[in-house]
Amino acid sequence: MRIKDVAFFAYPSDDVAATRAWYEDTLGLAFAEAYVEAGVEKYNEAHLATSCFGLMASEWLGRPPGSGAGAFFEVDDIEAAVRELHEKGVMTFDVFDGPVCKQASLTDPEGNKITLHEAKNLSIRPNLVLL
Repeated sequence: MRIKDVAFFAYPSDDVAATRAWYEDTLGLAFAEAYVEAGVEKYNEAHLATSCFGLMASEWLGRPPGSGAGAFFEVDDIEAAVRELHEKGVMTFDVFDGPVCKQASLTDPEGNKITLHEAKNLSIRPNLVLL
């Protein structure tokens, strides 16, 4: 067996539709068509450059909302992104300025941690495709 790529990653949600709307309104993600069961949105995914970010019903994922902590979204200008979030009333942690990147974290309405990431030197990550 050889792992080729990450197919998608998903965060747990008790209300996928409402949480999806927050990601669309707050972060500007565009989601695909929802998977609906018994009239309730159970899964949806946003297609990015080379990956997929999904929201999945917590009972399907087997994890409670608020336990997601691995999404790092690449941005061109982290300071501008943080200012935009603050203008929308979304609080973030202070920008961390490290040797190879800058990062700022926030949480979605269900408590899942999201991190915005700005790479400083793309030559160290040649496979990174920015939107």
